[in-house]
Amino acid sequence: MSREVRGTRGDANGAGDVTGELRRLIVEGVYPPGCRLVQDELADRFGVSRIPLREAMRTLASEGLLRTTPGRGTFVTVLDLEEIDEIYNLRRLVEPSFAEHVTERVSRRDISRFDAMAKEMERVAETAADSWSRTNLAFHLDMYRLSRLPLRYEIISGMYHRLEPYSRFYVHGTAAYERVQCEHAAMVQALADGDAEELARQIVLHIDGGQHGLHAAWENSGNTIEAYWAETGR
Repeated sequence: MSREVRGTRGDANGAGDVTGELRRLIVEGVYPPGCRLVQDELADRFGVSRIPLREAMRTLASEGLLRTTPGRGTFVTVLDLEEIDEIYNLRRLVEPSFAEHVTERVSRRDISRFDAMAKEMERVAETAADSWSRTNLAFHLDMYRLSRLPLRYEIISGMYHRLEPYSRFYVHGTAAYERVQCEHAAMVQALADGDAEELARQIVLHIDGGQHGLHAAWENSGNTIEAYWAETGR
């Protein structure tokens, strides 16, 4: 798929602002996998010159979110199923290692916040897909940020960002909310109990369920994510 998206003027001011906003638009599927990014149009959208825009695009390319093809342009990275499986396998290695550090540092206020996030996701599951996905991403990354392991966190947040458009394809395409929300509730309970071993176990179950569900969604869509973006009108 090669799709151009032309936006409207925004209010980002520098390379850092542009990087964060463009990352968000890619992660949320506004610029879906395979979309060709047009520098002039992006500069107009964000209200910046091409210099900070190029810097932002270089940063996102280094994160694996963008790929440049000589003579063709810069595109949002498309992952095949083998690459998606590699990310899930890496997550399975890295994420459980956060559990002990998070349970040592989590506060009662943090636990209440994660519980509220899980309940908010349950409330909006059938009516607000974007809100559900933003909260879901924050639920996981905010939890891992508590570990105070910045290098490990940088690695895992990059994996989440690269996988997020595909996670949305799976969750919203198959309405897999009930399973996901049960697993979130179990994670919150493990945090409340201070049980690092159980939290690690629930994290692995969550990863396993996501990988299996995405495979099923991919197969049902004709082995391509393009059908999802076409159906949702992104």
